Amino acid sequence: MQNQRAYQYARCAAVLAADHEVPGHEATYDQALSNGLAAIVAHQWPGQEGDSRRRVHSADRLLNVITQLAAPQPDGTHLVAWTDALEKPGGICIDTNILRSGIRQTQAPRHGSGTGNLERQHVDALLALDHHPALGRGGEVTSDNKWVKAELHDRYDQQRAAEYLAFIGDDEATVRAERALDLIEPYDPKHNPDREGTELEECRVCEYDSFKLDFPAEFPNTGSGACLVCSYTRSSDVSYYLTLNAEFGSRHLDERFTQLADRLMGM
Repeated sequence: MQNQRAYQYARCAAVLAADHEVPGHEATYDQALSNGLAAIVAHQWPGQEGDSRRRVHSADRLLNVITQLAAPQPDGTHLVAWTDALEKPGGICIDTNILRSGIRQTQAPRHGSGTGNLERQHVDALLALDHHPALGRGGEVTSDNKWVKAELHDRYDQQRAAEYLAFIGDDEATVRAERALDLIEPYDPKHNPDREGTELEECRVCEYDSFKLDFPAEFPNTGSGACLVCSYTRSSDVSYYLTLNAEFGSRHLDERFTQLADRLMGM
């Protein structure tokens, strides 16, 4: 349950971090805050996150628990000390006043009784909760979101390039591929060291050796660049995640090979 709360909080908080005026942000804010506070209270004071029927308290009541049990600070926040304070001193200051203001601003439009104005300070106070050890999924979710966006953009560009390839036809594509080989002089560390990064590799769309890399790539089909035939473009963001996946895949295969080799040596 705690893990689910942490990811619910992180996913909703990531949406608000990118755009706190996105349609439906009122419900998103409430979902993020409710799950984040429930995870923190359950971690700090087990059982205080709900009632005797195990129904989880609302965000407003969870803030009441925090104001009652956490240490008030001169700036109006409340310090929630780590449960292992003897080993790891410190804690997190929760701005209960700003978070309550955020609840008030989102409650009216959620229930059709008026309008509210969620401000950046409300979102910042919400994002600050991620520093608590019961949460801490914000970076992971943000990275996943960036990868999804990069992958969608890459798929769109592959489709666009495929349509363009069909438009120019096979004959023109062949001419462009031959021209690309003439234009790009292969890199040689002795004769033309300045040409490093201009190698061509096979394009995943048109399948010609016409994809010009911006920089040398450790793994095939991962480097950023553009195709000189179909114009397919791979961004640096897409390149980063493709390289990361290839590296993890390579490590996984190396680990499996090592385990298999050890097993065979023991036979």
